Order: sequence, then structure tokens, then C-alpha cells
Amino acid sequence: MSAQPLHLPPGVTWIDTSQGLAEAIPSWRAAGELAIDTEADSYYVYRVKVCLLQLSTRQGDWLIDPLAGLDLAPLAELCADARLLKVMHAGSNDVGLLKKTHRFAFANVFDTMLAAQVLGLRRPGLAALLLERFGVEQKKAYQTSDWGKRPLSEGQLHYAAGDTRFLLPLRDQLLAELQAKGRLDEAQEEFERLTSAEQSERAFDPDSWQRAPGALDLEPLAISVLRELYALRDSIAARRDRSPHRIFRDDALVAIARAQPRSRAELGQLGGQIGWQVERDAGDVLAAVERGLAAGPYVRERRRARGIEGEAPLTERERRRFEALREWRRQRAAQRDVEESRVATTGTLRALAREEVLDRERLAQVAGMSPFRVREYGDELLALLANGGEGPVRERSSDGPAAGEAPRGASRPAPPVAPPRGARDDLPI
Repeated sequence: MSAQPLHLPPGVTWIDTSQGLAEAIPSWRAAGELAIDTEADSYYVYRVKVCLLQLSTRQGDWLIDPLAGLDLAPLAELCADARLLKVMHAGSNDVGLLKKTHRFAFANVFDTMLAAQVLGLRRPGLAALLLERFGVEQKKAYQTSDWGKRPLSEGQLHYAAGDTRFLLPLRDQLLAELQAKGRLDEAQEEFERLTSAEQSERAFDPDSWQRAPGALDLEPLAISVLRELYALRDSIAARRDRSPHRIFRDDALVAIARAQPRSRAELGQLGGQIGWQVERDAGDVLAAVERGLAAGPYVRERRRARGIEGEAPLTERERRRFEALREWRRQRAAQRDVEESRVATTGTLRALAREEVLDRERLAQVAGMSPFRVREYGDELLALLANGGEGPVRERSSDGPAAGEAPRGASRPAPPVAPPRGARDDLPI
């Protein structure tokens, strides 16, 4: 029996039964395109799960409750069907989490955030796009609300439905702009890469203490204590399935590491600095302090000059090539009016700077050099590196094709901009 929320927005269908899901599948399949989003509980638990799925077609919106014990296999089948277009926004987490927790697979995806980035839009977030293009304001506060609690609030339900309601018309607009700029091929490579997104099991980072405010200002012995406290917090969080920050606050752990209390009385003297949560685990906290003190002062590793963990520093010659590549990237990004990382990441530039012998075949094997980047920038990069990093940047006034040429990826005419609801005639998928 369905437990439909009391404050469900008009036009939104709530699904929490296998029958409800089975009844909706045919209409989703017939639509040919489906906007998808998820809400998770990552701010509240250690082992993250999908707490809500939002789906929209041009005819309606659906909210699916996976916490009701639904078998989502019928929906997973749709997501794997290349004949059905799936539209998402910043979908890497959604894809990875659905793969991990419900064994989904994805094909034929259009990501509106990736499309906006390829277009060089300076505000590619969904809230900004919805406000600028549809006059719709989304309340970001709900992004961090507890989606694992039931019943969901009226505000949560309105926010969730709004996350997918405008994705299909937004896709129409962005697709037309990609075609007009000749950037559809580039975007399609990003969409294809998105389908391979994975989400691994949560793992403790022993260096996570470094991100705590004030941690790097502690004395070496206090840092050893802090490291033990962070390890303790993670183990408690995993055991209770709660987010580590909901076990002990970062500032509380720094305060304990600085004070190094040896008894419950000394720990209690820290009062409001540590919060009530610490009292529950006072014995474990004091044991962690003792372990840190016994370990002795923390010895900081010498930082590699301009290096990255696991890599040797660049040689002087490689550094000159790297700087030349960075300047090339800066100019190229300015020409295309995109963020520099859309041309090439810093990691890719470092890899290119290390290459002694480089041809087009080897260029395609360098991490981050996608087929589009090889086609678009290959000749420039080979010329630049062949001259020891002094090659010219090819002049281009825009991404547009040469006179008489059709834009790459524009084999089909751009669709008209569609309203949030309405007919879906002749939309390319």
C-alpha cells in the first residue's frame, strides 16, 4: 500500500510500490527522453544510499522512494537502454551511486552541466541556469537536508520535483547552442565518459586532519594526537553509520589535540569547545590522546618542490615546457571563451611536458587527451613541443567552422526551444 506524502506538489506522482513503478515504466519508455536526478544522505551517514529518485518527462514529474524497498531493476533497464535519452545535471555522483547501490548501467546521456561548461558558460550550476533561463529559483538549502528521514517535508518535495522539471527544455536550449558553436562532438565525449562514472567505498584518509581549521598550526606532538583522534572518529562513524562530522566536529578535535587532556575532568574543562558529543565517547577519546602522546612528535614529510604525490619533480627542461604549455592553454581557453581546464587539465600538461618523443599516436595515449582534444589541439601541441616549448599558438577567432564547412556534430538541425511542458515533436535524441 502506498504511503503518499500529504504535501505532494500538484502534478507530481509518488511511487513507493512495485505496482506503481510497473505502471509508470511504459509511459517513460514511450517518452523517448527522461530527466533523472537523485537525492542521497551523504551529509548524515557513513555509507551513502539513494534516498529519492526524481524523474520527469514533458508530461509530468515522478518521485520514487527507494527506501520503501522497491526493486528498481525495471528503471535500471531503462537507464541502460541506448534508445532512451537520459538527461541529468552534474550526473557523475548520481550515475556512480546508482551503479554501486542498485546495479544500474547508463547509455545515451546528456548532462546539462557538462554542456554548459563546454559552451563556456560562467555559471553552469543548475540553480543559476534555472534562474537565468526560466526565472525559477531553487532553494539550495535543501541540498544538504536529511533525505533519509520520512516523511519528507513539503519544502523537500517541491525542491526535489523542481530538480528535474526543467531539465528537458534546458537540454533543448543547450543542444542548440552546442550545435551552433560546433561543440557537440566535444560534449558528446564528455557525456560518454560520464556513463563510466564509478563510486568507490568510503575509505579513511589518514591525512584528512590537515583540512581542519588550525590543524597545521599545532605543535608536532599535538598533531600526533590529532591524527589518532581522526582515526578514532572514522572508526566510530563507520560503526554507527553516521557522517564523521556528526560524531565529533573538526574544531573539537583540534581543541582536544591542543589541550591533550589525560582525564575525564580535564576533558570536561574544555566545555563548549568540544560539544556534548565527545562526552559520550570520553573513554575512547582519552585513549586516542594517550596513543598520540606515545607516538611522539609528528615528523612532517618534506614537500616535493612543485611536485605531486607519487611523481618526481619536473626537471628544469620539463618545467620550461610545462610553463609554455600553460601559456598555450591560457591563450587557447581565451580564444574559445571557456575555462582553462576544458582545454586541458594541469595533470595532462604535466604529462605532456615529460614526453621526450611525441607523435600523434603517442599523444592520444597521454592521460586526458581525449579524441576531441587530439583532433582539436594535436597539431598545435606537437609543434609547440617540437620546438622545445616555443611553438606558436595557432590563431583562431572562434570555434566556428571555416567558410563553407558544416559544424562538427551538427548533422541534425537544432530543435526549437521548448517550454517546460508541451509537445515533444521531432526532438532529436
